[in-house]
Amino acid sequence: MIINRDFFDLDGKVIIEKVKFLPPFKVSTRMDNEACFLHILNGESELFIPQEKISAKSSDSLFMKCGAYTNFWKGNKDASHNEAILVHIYPDILKKIYDNHLPTFLTENKGNSHVTAERLKLSPMIQNYTASLNFYFDHPSMVTDELIQLKIKELLLLLVNSHFSKNLSNMFCNLFNPITLDFKKMVATHLFEDISVQDFANIAGLSLSTFKRKFQQVYKVSPKKYINQKRLEKAHTLLIETDLRITEIAYDCGFNDISYFSKSFHSYYKKSPSIYRKLEKESNRIT
Repeated sequence: MIINRDFFDLDGKVIIEKVKFLPPFKVSTRMDNEACFLHILNGESELFIPQEKISAKSSDSLFMKCGAYTNFWKGNKDASHNEAILVHIYPDILKKIYDNHLPTFLTENKGNSHVTAERLKLSPMIQNYTASLNFYFDHPSMVTDELIQLKIKELLLLLVNSHFSKNLSNMFCNLFNPITLDFKKMVATHLFEDISVQDFANIAGLSLSTFKRKFQQVYKVSPKKYINQKRLEKAHTLLIETDLRITEIAYDCGFNDISYFSKSFHSYYKKSPSIYRKLEKESNRIT
């Protein structure tokens, strides 16, 4: 639940914003013609993109090019609010700022970017930059269109001239060019995460109906049936080959409800997880 949101806009678009919200909180968004810098002032999140899951915490920063994102903000142990600063970057705003003469780091092709987002290394420069934004949120009357444009330029130069990430230079020259979705790789990457079919669709940047139709075409089975089967097969392997507790196995395989996991396992293997493990161990001792 969003508690408070302050922002500065330019040409009718929100450019810099500061958001305070109560976790747990899930945000799914598709940025078709936008890039974004996100700095976490307080909180912890897991950002899901097609290629991976990126964990971030207080003082961490993320840079995201155009693409589909699902961000799971975790609850805090002290029940405190989460807070983040975001800077949104649009192609038409960049053209305005640079008077249609974009700098080479935004146009020079340095190879394709294989990821849509990167977590940036902790740096005093980023901390100073976000501190300056905090100052302006405390003194909004000082903010002008010219200042907003300068803060965008400052951010881009700060990132491009620092070694926060090896992928940033490739991302900059392809900010608004989407990466082709590798559907099967995306499914395999997140198969054992505690996420729903709807979340898979959000990560892929597809509607639920389109995702289900695509999944059926690729795997010849419904996503719910396939995902459940693969998670149960992994659980079966862990039951036999490890001494992990059943609750740990359930969580490792993407089940957050132990009762549902046990019921699903019994339905698939005709025995409860504990009985199945016990019988397998007895069988191995005999042989």
